[in-house]
Amino acid sequence: MFCATCHGPTGIGDGAAAAALNPKPRNFQDTAIMGKKTDADLKKVIKEGGAAVGLSAVMPAWGAAMTDADIDNIIAYIRTLGKK
Repeated sequence: MFCATCHGPTGIGDGAAAAALNPKPRNFQDTAIMGKKTDADLKKVIKEGGAAVGLSAVMPAWGAAMTDADIDNIIAYIRTLGKK
């Protein structure tokens, strides 16, 4: 999956590419931060990239590579990560 390269297999921001990134990728298990993000917020950053929403430009835009349904499924999965 595209996300795991940076965000890691469990979504904590420890993917193989994370060590070289500054800032570090978002930890999807951090409920304090993720609880403030709406699905629309997440969809926008996934589709348009971090720079489009005032976050890191290192977060790429995936809108051309994924359908809206794919992105909705990713968001649903991300939401499960904070419930462990």
